Amino acid sequence: MVGESIEGLKRKELLRSQIDANKVGDLMRTKFETVGPETPLSDVVAKMNSSDLHEIPVVDGKKLLGVISYQTIIRRKNLVLGTKAKTMVEPTPEITLDTPLTEVAEHFLSSGFRNLPVTKGRVVQGIITRTAVISVLPPLKEIKAMKVGDVMTTEPHAVHEKDKIKDAMGLMRKLDVRTVPVVDANGKLVGIIGIRDLVQYSWSGPGIKTQGPGDMAGNKDPIELEVRSLMHESPITLTAEDPLPKAIQTMVDRNISTIPVVDEGRMVGIITAYDVLELVASVRQRDMVYTQISGLEEEDRFSLDSMEKEVQAGLAKIAKITRPLLFTIHVSKYNNTGNSAKYSLTGRLNTENSHYMAKAVDWSLPRATEELMDTLERLVKERKEHALDVRMKRGRR
Repeated sequence: MVGESIEGLKRKELLRSQIDANKVGDLMRTKFETVGPETPLSDVVAKMNSSDLHEIPVVDGKKLLGVISYQTIIRRKNLVLGTKAKTMVEPTPEITLDTPLTEVAEHFLSSGFRNLPVTKGRVVQGIITRTAVISVLPPLKEIKAMKVGDVMTTEPHAVHEKDKIKDAMGLMRKLDVRTVPVVDANGKLVGIIGIRDLVQYSWSGPGIKTQGPGDMAGNKDPIELEVRSLMHESPITLTAEDPLPKAIQTMVDRNISTIPVVDEGRMVGIITAYDVLELVASVRQRDMVYTQISGLEEEDRFSLDSMEKEVQAGLAKIAKITRPLLFTIHVSKYNNTGNSAKYSLTGRLNTENSHYMAKAVDWSLPRATEELMDTLERLVKERKEHALDVRMKRGRR
């Protein structure tokens, strides 16, 4: 095990040095759009659309105030066309020309943004995108050895082509994602729809004529369109056996962030830029395991301490087998009945030698977290035992 740990550490350090050899200044866009604090929402969306930005910086003179994102627009309640940019500003992590690329990847994970401003003394110098970060990976030897199945998310969620737009919006909110696949009555993939499609239609397309206060927030029924009317048909797909560099290069070349993974037309997984960024962030030089819990609603945050204790206890057990590098949990909540709700947890673990994903469901967040960590520990043990069996069989030859 010691030999494996040393070898894994060497690979991690090599990959980190290769990634961080790329400079933010060489990858960022130096021409970019901004809006002022008094800019109305309709103009903000128009600029985001024309510049292909999921987030746009809000500046007062030369000073960066923050960004506005599609995610904020779709989540905010009672938005009207005259809403001012200053009321929707979100803070951003500080990224400078000297920030290592592996740290930039971590900032993308923690913020959920797709574009982040690069600043010097709060003055915006450029915009760096998730696509720019992952674009450095395809030529690297360690990445060339990986397949799509090594990093993809299994058991992906999807909407039906005849579902309403509000159903797609609800799933995006629930899963904290911006793109979802679309399937037909037989479960076959027929399209894909993103948050940008919904916002652009509602705020700068035909939907603006029927848009009223609260529509995007769900206070009224959103536009009663079927998903198939806005989805992108015949989406690009991959198989689990395709090389990972092929997936990354496709995202870069086509400027997309999500690719369904299929087997004979049926989805078996999905690979996203977020998945690839997790890989980049996992090799960042740090003293502790990077952990993140997303999707918690405000009323559930009282369980956060208990969840974190279960996570740390689980990671400590896993650390006796292999070195954990990065761990994320996303919480989905459903089946609300009175004061009770059921929780679905999806955990993704990156270690120095492999990647794992597990799920757990329970009416209690701490119990679900404990089950999730137990499952991950079991998967890590099984992978370790399998590797030992293979070595022993080779040794007998």
